[in-house]
Amino acid sequence: MLKNMIENKQLAQCCSMHVGGIASFYIEPSSQKELVEVIKYCQKHNTKYYIIGNGTNVIFKDSGYSGVIICTKKIKNISIKKDIVCAEMGAYLYTLNNYLIKSCLSGMEWSYGIPGTIGGAVCMNAGAYGGQMKDVVLKVKIFDGKRTRFLYNNELNFGYRDSIILQKNYVVLKVWLRLKPKTKNYVFELCKEYFLKRKTSQPLEYYNSGSIFKKCGEISSGKLIDNLGLKGAKIGGAEISTLHANFIINNGNATCQNILDLISFIKLEVKQKSGQDLQTEVIIVGD
Repeated sequence: MLKNMIENKQLAQCCSMHVGGIASFYIEPSSQKELVEVIKYCQKHNTKYYIIGNGTNVIFKDSGYSGVIICTKKIKNISIKKDIVCAEMGAYLYTLNNYLIKSCLSGMEWSYGIPGTIGGAVCMNAGAYGGQMKDVVLKVKIFDGKRTRFLYNNELNFGYRDSIILQKNYVVLKVWLRLKPKTKNYVFELCKEYFLKRKTSQPLEYYNSGSIFKKCGEISSGKLIDNLGLKGAKIGGAEISTLHANFIINNGNATCQNILDLISFIKLEVKQKSGQDLQTEVIIVGD
């Protein structure tokens, strides 16, 4: 077994929804090199693994995970040179944005308040309020399962909540962003504006995993759900937020199965009454 690997990790501690069973193993590599070594170890021993950052877009099953959960939160260095920002995959978006405010660099303000990491944001081409990662990523250092290499923006196949990284199961190691010089006040005020929008429209005081469903074309999933009067619907400790219908919250005693059942209920209601097929944005992980 690898040094610093933990056995029988409670997965509810590893995701923002605070649900999940037990992972057989859990490890937090302290460098990109160590992360690659852990992945190669898993490959050599035919052990499945799953990589998380801050666990904000993942929900773990009650049955747990019979493999290795690899958390990147210790791999978080950020450096800035003129208008180019270099961040390791575990860098927290909140921390990154505070660096950008001090450095008077604009382009990531839309992400202020998103409780994720830069690696996860690139993988899923995160976006909000008209901005997205596709607009600012210069290049990415990845591990493709055999070697490390670089992919430039035009090679990343960015789509709506998608990228070649997700499609090919690559691992983000480091990200380079090209941003725009602005005044410190400009960047700060824009960050504050977007944060206030989130604070007033999203149930940040409850355990949640962000948006549960992707948009249906140009239609907001939250609006579809809200129009059916489903806000406040509950199964066990899982509830459709009364503040934002595309959020499911854990009232404190929800199981993953409660959440999965509520997701199925929403999908069925929306399909039967509006004809739309909702696709989940959140990732469900487990045995």
